[in-house]
Amino acid sequence: MLQTFADQAVIAIENTRLFKELQMRTGELSRSVEELKALGEVGSAVSSTLDVDTVLATILTHANKLAGTQAGQIFDYDEATEELHPRATVGYTGDSAEALRLNPIRKGEGVTGRAVAKRQSVQVPDIAVEGVYDSRLRDLIGASGLRALLAVPLIREDQVLGALTIARTQPGEFPRQVVDLMTTFASQSALAMQNARLFHQLEIASKHKSQFLANMSHELRTPLNAILGYTELIVDQIYGEVPEKIKEVLDRVQKSGKHLLGLINDVLDLSKIEAGQLTLSLSDYAFSDVVQAVVSAVGSLAAEKQLRLTVDVAPELPVGQGDERRITQVLLNLVGNAIKFTERGEVTIRVVASGGTFLAAVADTGPGIKKEDQEKIFEEFQQSDTAVAKSKSGTGLGLAIAKRIVELHGGRIWVESVLGKGSTFFVSVPINAERKEGRRG
Repeated sequence: MLQTFADQAVIAIENTRLFKELQMRTGELSRSVEELKALGEVGSAVSSTLDVDTVLATILTHANKLAGTQAGQIFDYDEATEELHPRATVGYTGDSAEALRLNPIRKGEGVTGRAVAKRQSVQVPDIAVEGVYDSRLRDLIGASGLRALLAVPLIREDQVLGALTIARTQPGEFPRQVVDLMTTFASQSALAMQNARLFHQLEIASKHKSQFLANMSHELRTPLNAILGYTELIVDQIYGEVPEKIKEVLDRVQKSGKHLLGLINDVLDLSKIEAGQLTLSLSDYAFSDVVQAVVSAVGSLAAEKQLRLTVDVAPELPVGQGDERRITQVLLNLVGNAIKFTERGEVTIRVVASGGTFLAAVADTGPGIKKEDQEKIFEEFQQSDTAVAKSKSGTGLGLAIAKRIVELHGGRIWVESVLGKGSTFFVSVPINAERKEGRRG
């Protein structure tokens, strides 16, 4: 009987041990799931937004929750002054929060400064113990009732970008698991801060590029206009009779010069759009006049290629409000492209008005556009990836500029095409456009 009881006791003890181990494993699994979930949310925040303050606040919130801490800060490190400035703060209250915000931490000072100086995690189990913490910072942090601190440097590509610090009211060392987790959060913080810095640098570089292109385009256009002007005067024999052979050469000079001037104007327009400097000059206009101006400009090009140029404008179109010159530029680009890429058949321009919108369509019987290229062709320096497109000269800026101009009017532009069966480009703009800023995107 005693042996039976002993066996039952062994089973009960073993069951208790197994149950406790199961509880421990379940707790560890739950913590792992929480950590993975938090890291997933942080990773999503880093990859989905360039608002670094939002990302850092998200990181601090998860860090405090998983570490069981009550406060935390993420610092931005200024390498020139060797100072750490708070970028995001959670849990510090009252005067201590304001004092910590206004007083940067020097490299080597406090747990945060030492973590940066050593380039590794540093912790203080209890700041209340005399001599283990800087008196200035001890008073500021202690005012919030905090005792234990852990700091981890933010390092990206061997460069210290800042530090992450968490604090709790309960004294004692932080376990290795928490230190490792905070190191992971620090890596995410460093990535977010580096992304923000790189984006800021790219913005500055983009502005310089746009300004350079605008200045250069203007400087190139001025002498080119003079060259074209003098060439025209010579052709018109203002300076005397011109031999026939020289006339032919001058005609080619004029054509090449006008083509170059068009390219320069495209670059100038694009640089203005990217710099947010392109604004619309809104006024009343008749869409039928726009179509007439385009037909007058390209009619001879269609005739040279023996293409039919058909116009179908709905009668009694309402008077529109918009930038007539820019809308003409858009339609001229579409019709010019249709003629350029069409070798036989016709090009048709149709315009109707419905629901407060002008809808213009330019259809051709050209080679068509691959489906995968139909979005790409509206991007800068992009053309359809076909032999016909590659054989035609151009910068790939015309459609990109047209898209921006249409969007500035509050409209949209798109294409429908079947390879080998032609293309139709559509432009939809409000009859009464509102002024919008000419910024990128």
